[in-house]
Amino acid sequence: MASQPRYNPPPNWPTPPLGWTPPPGWQPDPAWGPPPAGWTLWVSERSNPRPFRLAFLAAGVWWLLSVLVTIALSQGRADLPYMIGSLTPGPVLAAVATGFIARSRPAKWSVWMYLLWTFLVVLAMRLITLAGQLGS
Repeated sequence: MASQPRYNPPPNWPTPPLGWTPPPGWQPDPAWGPPPAGWTLWVSERSNPRPFRLAFLAAGVWWLLSVLVTIALSQGRADLPYMIGSLTPGPVLAAVATGFIARSRPAKWSVWMYLLWTFLVVLAMRLITLAGQLGS
């Protein structure tokens, strides 16, 4: 789990600019007063705080696109229950994998990164499945 320390100034101290870190030897102005008892100046914060929620959202987008494209290409002759059942496991597994990947990253991901990684994981699983079918 990638977490980054973030400076957490006490409520009675001025708020520093975003991303500010105290230089070596820095001391707070005595006029600010002491931090409240038990106050934590550095808190851990995840880069991607809700990785699984966004990964499942991205997987849902890919699943819906897969269903719509399959229906369009089959001109309505597809066996819908079978098709939905066969297209569902890939995006679900991709969402779980993408969630774990995003959770371990040190940088914040945009929604586009979730869509890209979900697509790449689904594609990799499809290629592995195809290789297994061709090998047997």
